Amino acid sequence: MSEKKRREKTKRTLSSSQEVTYSREFKMADRVGGFLGKRR
Repeated sequence: MSEKKRREKTKRTLSSSQEVTYSREFKMADRVGGFLGKRR
């Protein structure tokens, strides 16, 4: 039980930090995609 809880905790912290970096990358990609779409 304790091992499982520990793994879930690490997963949560990892996902939260990843979400921040991913959200930044997605925002940049959205801007690029918007520019390309407007050009067409």
